[in-house]
Amino acid sequence: MPEAFDPDIATRAIARLDAWLAEAGLRLEIAPSEFAVLDGDATDVLVHSDTLPPLRVTVFDEYRDLATHDARLALVMIERGFGELADAADMARWALAEGLDGADPGVAALHQQLSAARTSFLAAWGAVPDVVSDLDWQLNAGTAQEMRRQAGLLPDGQAQERQVRPRTREGAPKGRKG
Repeated sequence: MPEAFDPDIATRAIARLDAWLAEAGLRLEIAPSEFAVLDGDATDVLVHSDTLPPLRVTVFDEYRDLATHDARLALVMIERGFGELADAADMARWALAEGLDGADPGVAALHQQLSAARTSFLAAWGAVPDVVSDLDWQLNAGTAQEMRRQAGLLPDGQAQERQVRPRTREGAPKGRKG
């Protein structure tokens, strides 16, 4: 049986993200993206600092987390997007991973813009701490869930846990017919 989630893990991860953001001296602003025509989830995060001009980073906000304008969630989305870029061998593989049409010239422009933004970001501030696992992000568990709760996307109090019921041979949960 899996162990229960330790809330101290989320607390430490969020504190690490807050410290990194404060040390970097960044302000993050959420804005509509011109690339939303390619993918409705495309949202821009404008990264402001006292030392450099604003940097535009397009992220794919499939869960609509950035409607809260939460800096932590935006920072995690930047880190995740940069990770997708780094993991892809080329533009076509990146487009495939993001669910985009690699033959579309707009997708090539987006890839070029994101690659340049990633290079500039990493040169200026270094890597964002990777504090949320892919699985936690996708399943809204652990640190991702706590960050979304603190951003106001989930109710305070108990975690939004799915109840798992033992399955019968027919595949229906016990206690329910069919």
